Amino acid sequence: MKSVGILLSLVLLVLVPLFSPVAQAKDETTTLRILVQNEQGEPVPRASLIVRELKGKKHDKVGASLQLRASQQGIAPFPPMKRGFILLQVIAEDYQTFGDKLELTEPEQTVTITLKPPQKQYSVHQK
Repeated sequence: MKSVGILLSLVLLVLVPLFSPVAQAKDETTTLRILVQNEQGEPVPRASLIVRELKGKKHDKVGASLQLRASQQGIAPFPPMKRGFILLQVIAEDYQTFGDKLELTEPEQTVTITLKPPQKQYSVHQK
């Protein structure tokens, strides 16, 4: 009888952590890595990246926000964040600002962003 109690407690010690909310929450995160490059495939150093968590049924409410700078190689590794939709904005000198909504679905995701050069400005006052 004593051995059955010990066996049951060992089984519970192994199974309870697997189904706990902490273990499940860890599986619901994504480690995001963003590569920033230009149209020629060259890295864009020191680009500023802003990631905003999107909430709500329509993903129209902004939650937590994170800001990083890309390295000289154009790489920006973000800490683990909740899976779901995010709003990504990339700003770099001499390039157009990039903005898009992305969905985080995998435990580790790498996103490549290609920045374009600035376009000629348009004005209704020019002839």
